[in-house]
Amino acid sequence: MKPHFSTGQWALVVASLLAAACTGEDAFPSSFTTKDSKLNVHLTTAPDQPPSVGVDGVELLLTDPETGKPVDGEEITLTPFMPAMGHGTDTIPQCQAMGQGRYVCTDVNLFMPGEWQLRFQFSGAVTDSAAPNLDNVQ
Repeated sequence: MKPHFSTGQWALVVASLLAAACTGEDAFPSSFTTKDSKLNVHLTTAPDQPPSVGVDGVELLLTDPETGKPVDGEEITLTPFMPAMGHGTDTIPQCQAMGQGRYVCTDVNLFMPGEWQLRFQFSGAVTDSAAPNLDNVQ
């Protein structure tokens, strides 16, 4: 007898397989929790995901870890940093609140290939930090 899966169950299986495939060493860190667990962050980049060498944009969706509700009222400072080389960039990214927990940072200059760290400082309704790695930027 073959197992029977509903459409919803198949969607869950596919989503689980995709999530498992994206957890390798070079996986893009699309979701993370800040250092003191005060914010959940969903991160996307434009024009490419994962980001490529050059000037990119970063979009964040900030949510409260307990309620899941969007967090507005944050001032965000972003410093791209390359740990292996011990330096950041000359360009200072600009981050702007867009509403409903969404923030967009522009002028994120990842000017050479390798591992980059996006060092975020959050202040406002919540004060916290995060530094997700972007492995293998090409």
